[in-house]
Amino acid sequence: MPGLEAVLHALASPLRAFADPSSRHYGPALLVALVLAVIVGVQSGHARSLGSYLFSRRVWLHRSAILDYQLVFARPVIRLLVTGPLVISSVVLAARLISLLRRTLGPSPLGEVDRSLVIAIFTVSAFVAEDLVRFLLHVACHRIEPLWALHRLHHSAEVMTPFSVHRVHPLESVLNRAGGALAVGLVAGVCGWLFAGPISGWTILGVDALGLVWNLAGGVLRHSEIPLRYPRWLEHVLVSPAQHQIHHGDHPDQYHRNYGSTFALWDWALGTLATSEGRDRVRFGLPPGLRDHGDGLLSALWAPMANAVLALIPRRWRRQRRGATS
Repeated sequence: MPGLEAVLHALASPLRAFADPSSRHYGPALLVALVLAVIVGVQSGHARSLGSYLFSRRVWLHRSAILDYQLVFARPVIRLLVTGPLVISSVVLAARLISLLRRTLGPSPLGEVDRSLVIAIFTVSAFVAEDLVRFLLHVACHRIEPLWALHRLHHSAEVMTPFSVHRVHPLESVLNRAGGALAVGLVAGVCGWLFAGPISGWTILGVDALGLVWNLAGGVLRHSEIPLRYPRWLEHVLVSPAQHQIHHGDHPDQYHRNYGSTFALWDWALGTLATSEGRDRVRFGLPPGLRDHGDGLLSALWAPMANAVLALIPRRWRRQRRGATS
């Protein structure tokens, strides 16, 4: 059982995130997001009221935002105490896959390949594969009832700040981390066998280069009320912050659109793409009847989990139980 020092270290992790290049809240990324938000504010006619446009009390002190702040600190502790050991390691998975491929298919068929080319292939392949797996898991979280019961917590946000990215149930976080580890582990395993050598990716400041660049390019604003749009053609390729905000709208025509994280190509192929062109401000949250938790931290953690368990019970059994108790 982790001691008090480990718990305090977990509690402080959100503060360390400002200096962590792998974090969504890396300081330079927040500064870039602020600059982009100012540009959007000026272009949308808020030049004289930028302060209230960017830091509205209605948004930042809303009860929904306060729950987000609580989850920012609670989730690292829950990961330390409960869910951390549940996730597989991409390194272990890659090593086992390399061993399996060598036993079944023999040594690498490609021999020596220029290492810079190997790094490029692995970096791009892992980035695309992880994004595809994240997309598929996101679709599953909307279409499989027990997963939707967990995922609704994320969609229950009535206002959006950069901290709303942490409004994810810990059990869903386990699924997301496992999916990411699976994607990167499979790509690393295949590349490790094909190219017969150590596998590494492009890095900046010791972290994944493409992920950092995407974060620095405005990814922070995905969970915000700043509708940063891309040209319509580009929104068929990359998901703009405004497109992700559509996904957080309170109508099924919105929250069943734009499942992608980075690439909009997946939504385009599935028929779930919605561009931001010509759309007004999005109203965030869930329609009446779908929100299943209160504004407190314990309710936000317990109610989705209880409903996910309930959703595992076949519908006919649930109807029979309600009939027997009525």
